[in-house]
Order: sequence, then structure tokens, then C-alpha cells
Amino acid sequence: MNFSEIKEINSLGRNIFSIRFNALEEAMPGQFLMIWVPGIKEVPMSISSMDNGFEITFKVYGEATKKLSEMNVGDRIFYRGPYGKPYPEPVGKTAYVAGGTGLASLKPLINKHGGDVYIGARTKDELFLLDSNFHISTDDGSMGFQGNVVDLFLSIGKVYDTIYVCGPEIMMKNFYDRAGRKYGKNVYFSLERLMKCGIGICDSCSINGFRVCRDGPVFSYDEISMMDEFGVKRRTESGKIELMIKR
Repeated sequence: MNFSEIKEINSLGRNIFSIRFNALEEAMPGQFLMIWVPGIKEVPMSISSMDNGFEITFKVYGEATKKLSEMNVGDRIFYRGPYGKPYPEPVGKTAYVAGGTGLASLKPLINKHGGDVYIGARTKDELFLLDSNFHISTDDGSMGFQGNVVDLFLSIGKVYDTIYVCGPEIMMKNFYDRAGRKYGKNVYFSLERLMKCGIGICDSCSINGFRVCRDGPVFSYDEISMMDEFGVKRRTESGKIELMIKR
């Protein structure tokens, strides 16, 4: 377990925060940290910046992330990692398709290589880390294209050599079903699943035998094609498998 002093904390949108801290470790785009919140639990966090230390960007969704959002400059943040398989280097014309806080994982790759960015959220207040040339969609039409980010991507109709997708699993399944086959091996997905250890021991993040923490979180189109649980089933804290969409 490592710890560092928080250098900067910012509110970026509705219940969305970033924390920047010094780190001696090196990371690659797509890798993640296990952040320990004393007295609560550890949570996996994408690294949204690797310049001048690490930055994590997250949405408050539970007790641990709420506690993180209430921390102050000078407080200690505890972490393990970085862990996981990074994004492969892009080849040719590149697109990034992000839903919700999925942009946090993609941002280091975007900053390094550039390309076309498609970002979607439920409403404009949940958008963050935006650039003027991003293609933007909101479910309620409060900013940019009205609809989801997959609809936006398909409506523009550009052709790409490499595509990276990160966001809610239902959104990524939507992209896989509607656009994945067209691009095949050139599409990479970053999955987020319940993680407890982050190093491949507890199996809580398993999906069809793949451990998201060790075998991912970045998976190729071919690997995703072997996962019939993708976008359909997930594990609860107790390990029970449940449907993502209730019938």
C-alpha cells in the first residue's frame, strides 16, 4: 500500500470530482489504481492523467466515493497499483467513444495520440473534461446531439482504423452490437466490474472466465465476442450473478 498527499481536488460537474496527487510509479493509459478509503473499502479508479503524478476522476455513487469527494488538499490518499492491461497503441485514424465517466480512462490516450472523441451523458451537468472539438451527446438534449453516444457516433458515419470504447457496460454492449462487427479486431473495450483485490485472486470481477483486473480491463473485440455475459449479467457484492436489465 502506498500513500501520497493530495495536491489538488476539483468539482467537475454534478457529483463528479478529480483528485491529483504525487506518485513515483509509472502507468500506461488504461491502467487503474485500487484506492483505499480507511474504514470503508477499496475501490478501483481509472487514472485520468499521468502528468505530474496521478489524477483520478470519479462520480460519487456510494460511501467510499462520497468520502473521497469530501477530502481536502494536504490529506493523505492511499492506493495500490497501477494494475491491469493498458490500451494498445492506436493505428491510423482513431476514435474514442465514451459514456459517463468512461472519458476518464480514455483521457491519457487522447492527450497522447489525439483523434475524434465522442462523449455522451444523461445531461450537460454530467459532462466533464470537455474540449471544443469533442462530439457531444446528451440523453435529454441539454447539450449537443440528443440521444446516446452510440447514436451520435453512427449518425456522423466516419470510418476509423482504431476505436476505443469505455463507459457503462450497457452502452458498450450497444456499440458492440451496432458497430463492433464493422470494425472487428480494431475495437477495444475497457470494462468496469466489481473488484475486491485488483490482482486476480478473488475472482469477483470474473466474466466468462476472464478476470477484468488481470486479463483486462482492456479487451479486444475478439475477446469480448467470447463473453456471453457481456452487457447481460454481472456479479453482486455477495458473488451472486444477476441480470443487468431486469425483466
